[in-house]
Amino acid sequence: MKSCDLIIKDIAQLVTCASHQHPKRGKQMRDIGIISNGALAIQDGLFLDVGDSIYITANYQAEKVISANNKVIIPGLVDCHTHTIHDGNRYDEFEMRISGKTYMEIMEAGGGIMNTVRATRSASFDTLVASGEAHLNEMLKLGTTTVEIKTGYGLNTETENKLLQVIFALAEKHPMTIIPTYLGAHTKPTEYASNQEYLRSIFEEGLPSAYAIYQQS
Repeated sequence: MKSCDLIIKDIAQLVTCASHQHPKRGKQMRDIGIISNGALAIQDGLFLDVGDSIYITANYQAEKVISANNKVIIPGLVDCHTHTIHDGNRYDEFEMRISGKTYMEIMEAGGGIMNTVRATRSASFDTLVASGEAHLNEMLKLGTTTVEIKTGYGLNTETENKLLQVIFALAEKHPMTIIPTYLGAHTKPTEYASNQEYLRSIFEEGLPSAYAIYQQS
């Protein structure tokens, strides 16, 4: 009998997403690799083996054995598109949408992305870290373990840098896997006359500055 650190057994449905060494396509994606009455053998934080509870308990012994009490275990979810780091909210815009306003009309009235940009520019580093951590904790509770986080609510070099630094700070302290993305060209801020003028500022200032932060982190 093999030894391991931890066994989790009595899993009503263990979802493995097994793919037989190649990506699933079409109808194959309906098969999510469920093992009924499943169990996991874990060593050094890694899955050593999976199977039904009878197989795992017959072949492995561990100092710690946990019963899942017939709950479901799934792989951690990957959220590949988020804007987790920002300040403020746009609750009032729901009423505007319900009343028939289009998104562009809301933006022209000072709402939309620019509403969040103004709040985010004025927010402190610590405020953004605290709110970002709260968002991540909620996502983790719901099963997300890997998350991509964009900037994009700064739209100037100073605030975009601040957002990147917040993301990297959270990546160091939070158990989730965090992938940062620089999105300086989310939209044109109102202080620029044209898209071309703003893009020039990104090429000349934003991207070099963001790259330096990536290098330091």
